[in-house]
Amino acid sequence: MSDFLTFMAAPAAGCLVMSLLFTFFGIHVLKRGIVFIDLSMAQLAALGTSLAFALGMEEDSTGAILLSLGAVLTGALFFTLVRLLNPRISQESIIGIVYVAAASLAVIVADQSPRAAEHIQHTLNGSILWISWKDVFTLLAAFTLLAIPLRLIRKRLAVFSDKPLEQEPYTREWALWDFIFYLTLGLAIAVCIHSAGIFLIFTLLIIPAASGIQLFDSFGGQWLAGTASGILISGIGLILSFNFDLPTGPTVVVVFALSYLILLTAVRFLTARQKISG
Repeated sequence: MSDFLTFMAAPAAGCLVMSLLFTFFGIHVLKRGIVFIDLSMAQLAALGTSLAFALGMEEDSTGAILLSLGAVLTGALFFTLVRLLNPRISQESIIGIVYVAAASLAVIVADQSPRAAEHIQHTLNGSILWISWKDVFTLLAAFTLLAIPLRLIRKRLAVFSDKPLEQEPYTREWALWDFIFYLTLGLAIAVCIHSAGIFLIFTLLIIPAASGIQLFDSFGGQWLAGTASGILISGIGLILSFNFDLPTGPTVVVVFALSYLILLTAVRFLTARQKISG
């Protein structure tokens, strides 16, 4: 137990911090019906780290973070402007195009280095096992700075997350709030892309939020349930990774996927029983 705490306490704390904010974003993402915005933004942030890598910077350096922030800012502007200028274009298709383009650019940029394969694998899987307490506190500080304004504007964000695009005109005010949402989501992703990687970030954004939505109708209930499940399932994944010497990030992702499958099966079973008894 002492060995586990020595090696896994900081990764567990990192997953806890990410679960708190990413569940909030994930609920909004699912309500907006743009699930793959997470992957696209994460890939843009990873493109920034790939540019830093090609320029000889450390992947967790200030320069790498700034390049990632620049990439997600560009993405936030692009997604907003495309939807504003032509709302008839499917936003999911634009998100998909940006994802594959950013991923391909990252491969092209990283391929110039002899350590290209290692770098690409790192951007996908992250290095959550090696996150330090300094990284955790940096992450906590950054997420706190994001959480404070998000708390103040949460009601306005909720208004536009609940609006069906096909039934109402896409106004400039709506576009502004979309941009704020995309930008804050991108900033949160850029801060932790080096430690968490694309796969774990996507998982923490979607599965806890989807679990909360499956169980509760209110936003508060969804956030609490999603955050709690995110912390719990992350812990289980870390324990399995430690005990069986498995790669940490991928193990946590697989455990999340299995847990969500179990939840869906349980909800389906309970619903069927209620119909029979009723």
